[in-house]
Amino acid sequence: MKRILALIAALAAAQAPAGNPQRPSRLEAGPEAQPGARLASEIRAPLPPMRLGAASNFSQGNLPRLFDAALALPLANWRDSIRWADVEKTRGRYTFDQPMSLYPASLEQHHARMTLTLNWGNPLYDAGQTPHSPEALAAFGKFVAEVVRRYPAIDTLEIGNEINGNNFVSGPMKDAPPAQRLAYHLAMVRSAAKAAKAVRPDIKVIGGSTHSLPGGFLWPLLDQGGAGLLDGLALHPYTTPIDQLPAQVAVLRRHPSLAPIPLYMTEYGSLDPEHAGDDLVRAYATLSSLGIAEFDWYPLNDRGDGFVPLLRRDAGLTEAGRAFRFVTKQLGDHRGEDRSPDRFTFIHAFGARTWVLWGAARPISIDSASVSAFDAAGTRLSGASLMLAEDRVLILTGKVPLKIDENVKLGCTPLIADSFLGFTFPAPDGAIPSQTAGLVPFWKTGSREVPFMTFPGQQTAGVPWTPYLAPRGAAVPRVAADTIVPATGANGDAVLLRYTARSRMVLRMEAEFALTGRSESGLAVSMRSGGQSVFATRGRPRSG
Repeated sequence: MKRILALIAALAAAQAPAGNPQRPSRLEAGPEAQPGARLASEIRAPLPPMRLGAASNFSQGNLPRLFDAALALPLANWRDSIRWADVEKTRGRYTFDQPMSLYPASLEQHHARMTLTLNWGNPLYDAGQTPHSPEALAAFGKFVAEVVRRYPAIDTLEIGNEINGNNFVSGPMKDAPPAQRLAYHLAMVRSAAKAAKAVRPDIKVIGGSTHSLPGGFLWPLLDQGGAGLLDGLALHPYTTPIDQLPAQVAVLRRHPSLAPIPLYMTEYGSLDPEHAGDDLVRAYATLSSLGIAEFDWYPLNDRGDGFVPLLRRDAGLTEAGRAFRFVTKQLGDHRGEDRSPDRFTFIHAFGARTWVLWGAARPISIDSASVSAFDAAGTRLSGASLMLAEDRVLILTGKVPLKIDENVKLGCTPLIADSFLGFTFPAPDGAIPSQTAGLVPFWKTGSREVPFMTFPGQQTAGVPWTPYLAPRGAAVPRVAADTIVPATGANGDAVLLRYTARSRMVLRMEAEFALTGRSESGLAVSMRSGGQSVFATRGRPRSG
């Protein structure tokens, strides 16, 4: 007999915007059922190791002590900028005479490379706004050529910075509708690429440079000619949890023009000082296995914005800095390979003898004679009583190749479904199959069950900048791995999560929700099995 277990959230009572985390709903199997693990591996053409760097800001100030500490880290791949207005103060004359414009010369001496961000205008052209006139664009290209001619360490140009927002654009580009904004951006890319490649044909020019992973914003960029112009697409996926990066990148790559275009994650960071080192390693392993060309941690040094840097203000290493150093030494020579055995356990191999692991809680044992375990910062761990965790990584290194069930053994996990770790996006040609494994979300309005479709993100105003699920032709309700936004109505509207068991089993459900301040009526949650209500509760928003 099949038992149907559903998590029902009365959405008229709860709102949570994109990026507001809630604890995923979980189902755990009791002693009657322990599903087996499925080994997943992906075959791909060999790729070089992912480039690991950090976002510095030496174009904004002279910080010799931090500069030396970064070189000693070692930071071999820098992402920084040079302000156009600091170099061209008289039309047609270029003067590199300040520490903020001279520092790239030191990188070549230390065999370091640099991704140069070019975004700001110059008061000599277009009143300092984002370049848009033919005159300003031509001048911008000449400046770019002068910079790359002078500094061989610069091998990649990132044109623009988060062009889908309003913080780093100005003038007509800021006020333009999305299609025209993209046209302005491509004009800058075209000018920079033509001028830079005339001087250095091997230089890479990447663009897009968007906050988040907004397929709905970026796909038209490719359709307007970006696919043939860009050497890579730059992204800053701050709003995507690490374990959701594979699914969201896969949605982004559904555009056929993106198949041959490398992706560059030129900014990504953590606001959690306790787990920043783990976040860095988890992000590095995930992105490397996804085939990402470059990953730059934000920031190198403290910006005062809450993001955990690699270096403190006294130039000492943070936990993230120690993790960066350990990753550089231990993982940097290999491209990652995803060997995760199931949707709740993450294993990324860097060569035959090094693995990075994390995931839902389960014990892990190692042959301590041939395998060593380390934390994110490189501190050696005892091989006894090791346990996986979602927010902590284990790094295993072996004297011999690592192999499951030989020198590395995973204990049992009771987890069989999870609304966060198991979140999926249906293919463009249909809704999520009703009988798919895991927790399947759908909308119930009145007596109708309405399936969710995949939307790419920022395809229109007022929606998330990352992929999400919603009914066809509707902005709400919508669902992401960590978010529910309700549809208001008098039909008892609700979002349901349905789990269909393949055999009789004892289940335990864990769920946690966080309401935003916009909720007026609170949250109603119930659970049904076989059409019968087995649990119901209601929470009210706190006053004040």
